[in-house]
Amino acid sequence: MLYEEGFTQNREISWLRYNERVLEEALDESVPLFERLRFIAIFVSNLEEFFKVRVGSLLGEEDEGDDIIDEKSGMTAADQLSRILDLVPGLLMKKDMAYGLVESRLAEAGVIRLEPWQLSDEDRGRCFDFFRDEIKENLTVRILDAGGSMPPIDEERPYIIATLDAELEDKFGFIDIPRSLPLIKVLPGEEFRYVLTEDIIKMFADTLFVPFIPLELHVIDIARNAEASGGTGGANTAGEMRDALRRRKYGPADKLISDGRPGRSLRAYFARTLGLDERQMFTTTRIDFSYIDELEELIPDEIRKGLTYKPHVPVDQTKGLSGNIIDIVKKRDLLSSYPQDSMDLFLGLLREASFSADVSEIRITIYRLASNPKIADYLIYAARTGKRVRVVLELRARFDEEKNLAWAEKLSAAGCRVYYGTDRYKVHSKMCQIVFESNAKDGSTKKSYITQISTGNYNERTAAQYTDLSLITYDQETGKAVSKLFRDICKDRVAEKARSYAPLAVSPLSMRSELMRLIQRETAKGKAGRIFFKINALTDEEMIEALMEASCAGCQVRMIVRGICCLLPGVEGCTENVCIVNKVGRFLEHSRVYIFGSGIDEIMYISSADLMKRNLDRRIEVACPVKSGKIKDRIRAIMYDVYCDMEKGRVMLPDGTYAVKPDM
Repeated sequence: MLYEEGFTQNREISWLRYNERVLEEALDESVPLFERLRFIAIFVSNLEEFFKVRVGSLLGEEDEGDDIIDEKSGMTAADQLSRILDLVPGLLMKKDMAYGLVESRLAEAGVIRLEPWQLSDEDRGRCFDFFRDEIKENLTVRILDAGGSMPPIDEERPYIIATLDAELEDKFGFIDIPRSLPLIKVLPGEEFRYVLTEDIIKMFADTLFVPFIPLELHVIDIARNAEASGGTGGANTAGEMRDALRRRKYGPADKLISDGRPGRSLRAYFARTLGLDERQMFTTTRIDFSYIDELEELIPDEIRKGLTYKPHVPVDQTKGLSGNIIDIVKKRDLLSSYPQDSMDLFLGLLREASFSADVSEIRITIYRLASNPKIADYLIYAARTGKRVRVVLELRARFDEEKNLAWAEKLSAAGCRVYYGTDRYKVHSKMCQIVFESNAKDGSTKKSYITQISTGNYNERTAAQYTDLSLITYDQETGKAVSKLFRDICKDRVAEKARSYAPLAVSPLSMRSELMRLIQRETAKGKAGRIFFKINALTDEEMIEALMEASCAGCQVRMIVRGICCLLPGVEGCTENVCIVNKVGRFLEHSRVYIFGSGIDEIMYISSADLMKRNLDRRIEVACPVKSGKIKDRIRAIMYDVYCDMEKGRVMLPDGTYAVKPDM
């Protein structure tokens, strides 16, 4: 077992430490105040997803009596749950402290949130008018018996529940707040003052439950197990996914969180109706932070400018090109680094391809799309003008399942050929291919390819928020491999062992073995060995052990790991030559890069895959070699900028915690 050697840690604990790093940005004086509030919201959203995904899985293991020991920590599912439930209250207290501090500082800066008890009689009257005229008639109010069941709850929004003054038995009030309501009421005056709608509802809740009187009121939010398809295999047809999503809405609860501690009778009601024990019920000050975007729009410009990041303007690479993109990429590879660069280069390529008479087909794998994507517009236009458009659209993209179902229907209706991935594996690779056809001298049809491979999704919104890499190449060796992979995905035969997609490394066939081969190559060099990775997560036992062996051989192992990292650096006799850096800042570090060796011996891949068992064994992922020397230089420079960042970078210590980086 790895944990017996002392150089690994539990993945769930590692994730909680990462989310604490996110929360630390809310306490960083160098971050603009409103952005600090946004980091609190990100922390809360991350924690919600953690309970839906990871805690839900652990609860399932515990219910099944699964006593498998985690190789990286020696903990059973029950042990891990116990540790998580011990740590979360402390994180919520830290979040409440940060929220109180940021709120007070925002008030000093002119953005004043008022609690009901702070309102003057005049302002209270304005809030009542707002409640009566715009809120009350849109609320769904129920009276619940203590022995009854909890009404259906949509976990995408909070609810208010009240203990009522009833003489004969316990009764509770339940308020369903639709998302269509405004979340904020701005009060008139020289200062910018506002009240949250949920506080106004609580303030006048006594008008909703007549003849009962609410004794205590709490905003509540629950999390349910998010495993819609029960693993990687099922629910990859539209009908199966719709059924799975319906089942998920009524799945078991993993946690309940409330603003303030409910009384004994209300906690007993939650325990019975949701199947939760006391440790799964958490208390905090503010639950729902969806009001932040609305608040930002309402703050006067002269105040907001000093509270937010200066607008980031990505570089439009198309403005520096002489000629069209198709002609240029046929001469040299092109790289976009998001969000420093905009997505305009890729969008421009897709637009040119949709209009070009020389293009016979467009192929793309889609995992997540923006709400109004130009990408979809170009694909639809190409299909309507007679081009073959093949879209591999993964329905099992967690939390985007319904959106992907809707896009599948729109694209199919427009004439695109839509494939729902494969039965056995999620398609997580990010590939787009433009196919050209021309007549050869012998009368046959000759095909050539422009191929785009990315580390992130085809999502214009996140391309402005996440760091990712997009490589566009006319390299025909790469193009033929991607063409073969597309064909095999559509025919669900990627997992056939005899298949090869060289020069690509493809999960679940060759990526693990290729990465292992290169790690071992560097290990064999001893002190001359060099390994430099940038990834989101490291949890795979085989990879962890191989990196430890590389370190023991003297190989220099440097890694930028954004989130979960089960390998502990600097452990004597094991990982003394491993340095792990974490960066949390304005943009989410999302790109994956694998570099082996240095100088003329260097091999570099960009990839959609992290070093997790699911990425290497249970998904279709692609790692693409970078061949251009200039592009290698640029990617390496990007890597060093992150690795050496003294402001937002942190170094992981041998105990798994993070510290401010020393001079490097």
